Amino acid sequence: MSGANSAISRRRLLQGAGAMWLLSVSQVGLAAVSQVVAVRIWPASSYTRVTVESNRLLKYKQFALSNPDRVVVDIEDVNLNSVLKGIGAQIRSDDPYIKSARVGQLILRLCVWSLS
Repeated sequence: MSGANSAISRRRLLQGAGAMWLLSVSQVGLAAVSQVVAVRIWPASSYTRVTVESNRLLKYKQFALSNPDRVVVDIEDVNLNSVLKGIGAQIRSDDPYIKSARVGQLILRLCVWSLS
């Protein structure tokens, strides 16, 4: 009996490992995490617009913090990539509303510091 049980366990282990591998390389597995494809920043005289474009609908929370004043956007199920890492370089030194920006990973957090 112990031989039959170990064969079943081994078979289930191999099936599970195969399923996980297929999920990781399939479109279903890739769709589990959103991908940011572009971040654009447009400064204007009365506001600055920041857009985040992705391959699917994003779930996010937005709030403001102080000391220093900043807007924070937490985005769920997104991995940090080179597009997001480059957001700081897009902030112009003459932007009237944004001082700097950065991103961090755990829940993807985008922080935009405002000029006081």
